[in-house]
Amino acid sequence: MQRALTALTVVLLALIATGATYVASLQAAPAAGYEPPPLYLGLVASPDPPAPVRKISDHLYTVGPLKVVHVWGTPREMGLQYGKAIGADFRAAYELYMHKHIETDGHYSLDYQRQCAEAMSKHIPREYLEEMRAVAEGAGVPCEQVLLLHTHADMVHFGHEWGKVTNGRDRKTESMCSNFVAFGPATTAGKVIHGRNLDWSTGTGVQQYAVLYIAEPKGGVPFAVLTYAAGIGGVTGMNAEGITFGEMTSSTADETLDGLPLFLVCRHILDSCRDLNQVEQFVKTYPGTTGWNFMIADGEAHDARAFEVDAKRRVVYRPNDPTENDPPVSWPIPNALRRTNHPVSREVQRAALARFGMKDYALTRVALPTMDTWQRYACLGQWISHDYYGRIDERIARAMLQTPPLAGGGNLHSAVFNATDRVMWVANASVKEPAYSQPYVRIDLKEWTGKRK
Repeated sequence: MQRALTALTVVLLALIATGATYVASLQAAPAAGYEPPPLYLGLVASPDPPAPVRKISDHLYTVGPLKVVHVWGTPREMGLQYGKAIGADFRAAYELYMHKHIETDGHYSLDYQRQCAEAMSKHIPREYLEEMRAVAEGAGVPCEQVLLLHTHADMVHFGHEWGKVTNGRDRKTESMCSNFVAFGPATTAGKVIHGRNLDWSTGTGVQQYAVLYIAEPKGGVPFAVLTYAAGIGGVTGMNAEGITFGEMTSSTADETLDGLPLFLVCRHILDSCRDLNQVEQFVKTYPGTTGWNFMIADGEAHDARAFEVDAKRRVVYRPNDPTENDPPVSWPIPNALRRTNHPVSREVQRAALARFGMKDYALTRVALPTMDTWQRYACLGQWISHDYYGRIDERIARAMLQTPPLAGGGNLHSAVFNATDRVMWVANASVKEPAYSQPYVRIDLKEWTGKRK
């Protein structure tokens, strides 16, 4: 994983060395002390040509460089369709990522992975377990491998300590992901625009097995989730009702693995929620695991929510929320929301500090603006509220994702959603280059759902 979040203790020592002048400048205005770079528009100077659609098998397609699996029916029917379409890719991806990267290089033994998966599996709804079993059957692989894929993200973010008595300070903390939503007067045509970068690790090569999983579950909401071979959930997606989802790591001291894994939190929101009220009810009540920020938009309601969650807390923010007005750390924007890898809530900030055994809350709040996560938050705030307010469209949203500090070498996938029109633009990293530098493939979800291609 790249762009590692600097330990708060190191940041504090660096901050103290800078002296009182810098501290005073940060207090003067929300973004004082950090000047956002100009937006880079070079990569979106001309429209992308339409990507050719090619049918590979009954349920597998390519749209330009993007693999698309399109399934429908009961959980078992969808799982069998998926597994048969993607079995060879899953076997290769499992060996490359789960075996070499997670088990061998990451030192997560198979026994430990099983222990963590067991804690989470009792919270997984029956229909998802049925779909995963069918994926494994269709792919000709052990079901355990599909389950471990769906629980590994929570395990890695928690660390090697599940089931041990520790102080929790040795867990890995990474800087990953940026999300923003703009709508109404903030955009050119009043559309709901959601931009999202997943910054994880491009060094493993798992991006070779990226899949856009488009599913039409019987009795549920059709959806598309950007995932990897055999993943029935993920961390980025949109459904046919105009609900979009993106997450960001935001670790705290209050974490567990006795809950619903992240990939399936995303899946439930996409296949079951038709509006933000349903999303909010689910997020407030599901059994949580580790710390995350969620960004969720609603293309029908022209609205959005940011959630800051861990095993104990569910804090909800709305656009222009007065509780986000906490300078110099945070400030709200009308008709927009943005989040990166730190909490805005003071309560959750304290829980994040507690993970490192730190108690000097006031000094740490001043330290935050020296960190990459806050700089991405500040950039988005400046770009959305001042530089491009009223001019945000798919092109400007992409440029935000393609401009440092949002654009980083570990950018695994990048996506822009027009939630109003149910259209997405998706880019995956190549073997050597980050996602934001690659072609973005346009997918109109309306063209894929409601009929068989």
